[in-house]
Amino acid sequence: MMVDYPILHGTDGIRGKVSASPETDLEALQAITEKREVNGRAFMIIGEAIGQILAEELDDYPKVVIGWDRRPGNAMLVSGLTDGLHSSSVRVIHGGIVATPGLHDAVLGTKADAGLMVTASHNPHTDSGVKFFDVNGRKSMPALERKIADIAWEIAEKGVNPEPDPESCLPDRMIHAERGHRSTLAKRLENMAQSLNVDVEKSNWSEILGVEQFLLDSSGGAASSWFAAGLNRRGIPAKEVSNAENPLNEGCGAGEFSPTASWTWSEMMSSEHVLLKSLAELHTSKPPIGALLGAALDGDGDRCLLIEATGDGACVIDGDRMADDIARAWDSIGIQKATIAFSIETDLSLTSTINRFGMEIDILECAVGDRWLSNQLSNEVIVSKSWPALIGAEDSGHLVLASPHPEIVDEWSLVGDGAATLIVQLLVRATLFDNEKIVPSFQRGWKKRVSIKGTDRSKWTGDGELADSIENIINNHFIDEQCSFTRKKIDGETSLLLLRGHVNGIAVSIGIRNSGTEEKTSLSIRAIEAIDGLNDLSESIIAFLTKELVHSSSSDS
Repeated sequence: MMVDYPILHGTDGIRGKVSASPETDLEALQAITEKREVNGRAFMIIGEAIGQILAEELDDYPKVVIGWDRRPGNAMLVSGLTDGLHSSSVRVIHGGIVATPGLHDAVLGTKADAGLMVTASHNPHTDSGVKFFDVNGRKSMPALERKIADIAWEIAEKGVNPEPDPESCLPDRMIHAERGHRSTLAKRLENMAQSLNVDVEKSNWSEILGVEQFLLDSSGGAASSWFAAGLNRRGIPAKEVSNAENPLNEGCGAGEFSPTASWTWSEMMSSEHVLLKSLAELHTSKPPIGALLGAALDGDGDRCLLIEATGDGACVIDGDRMADDIARAWDSIGIQKATIAFSIETDLSLTSTINRFGMEIDILECAVGDRWLSNQLSNEVIVSKSWPALIGAEDSGHLVLASPHPEIVDEWSLVGDGAATLIVQLLVRATLFDNEKIVPSFQRGWKKRVSIKGTDRSKWTGDGELADSIENIINNHFIDEQCSFTRKKIDGETSLLLLRGHVNGIAVSIGIRNSGTEEKTSLSIRAIEAIDGLNDLSESIIAFLTKELVHSSSSDS
């Protein structure tokens, strides 16, 4: 009889608060699923399960490379993974502190059979977790995650409960993975600049950016010690404002920004976020509207959001706008065809105005998470003599772009990399600057996203009575309008209620889904343009879900 074991993975890996290891394997795994906690014993089991899967698939001893960020609990988790992998006869390489896209490069560069990145991305530094990469540097998909969970629970149910072996916690080999990441970024800058016809060192960056100094916030992650310096060496006036001596992600980075956020100068001056406050202190005389003031990466370096000047402060430039700007730059230099994958939370105004472009654009839609973007763009190895015209974009700042293989000429992989995203945005700004061949940018539609914290995610499945009640709330709200909605399924979204339709002829999309990384459930409402009553509708839905899914009525927008 098949046992339906609880899944361990969320949207992007396994994440939770780092805690002490319990005495038994079963308690260790239950801590992940019931308490959202991770521990060294659980990671031993997960490492053993992954090792068994690789050993089953390969004839020789598998090879796995592990990288990590600087979260205080990571040493215990890395040791647990290493011990578990060794128990399954896997050779283990330690890559050291590295950004998540650098671990992708390390898998390809070492010809490893898999990679494990120990991080919790933008989550607080007290959290950690693990992301799995396959032999092609792609993040794990649900079928593999189901298999890992099944084997892990079977191991735990045996009740052996071994203690870690200090010798088995040591790697077979060590590499400097971040050095390889920096080398790949330099190669990517060269490829992208050549494709976009930008001479980086001869460009007038102060004029292109609209400011004398560009502020970079690497969230205290791996890039905080070298990225700004690398840009400066190429003539781009960048300054890092995050500090690697402070906790990762605390008061810094992209994780605290919403794609629709904006601030006045006074709000920025009083902000506890280091990038916003630093920008306000730097710009005592206000920069021109549209000037590119700065950028923020998240803690593990796989996403980026830009900060642009407005009339009375600054706003976020999100992944939708960044993807559109790349497409506009490609269109201006004569690219004939591009493929762009968007998540279900993309601005409707963007995808509905693709006819602005002279080039042919193939638009794809997928679930939330950069692994789904990569999966939609290509399942095959990409071979091209020039930078392939492929983009995967989420408004959260995840941009998946083609990256040159670290070892094989004319071969490209797909990866989300915040540093590469910033580099291409700087190059795109140079291409768009004073260029009469540019098509206009899309006009941002209406969008609101609200997250209800502390939800019991098992209560929200995207269907059943609660979903029917949500649909009734929507239909009753628009009862005096011409309104029609239909439900749509998206591969990979197991808890999603997605309603697509029109209100008085205006396209509207309403989605509710559980977070795969935190104990919260999110509502996203999008419309091509503003419609009276959407804020009221949002409040009604949130009030209903808060009552049904949480004990206390705490929500954040």
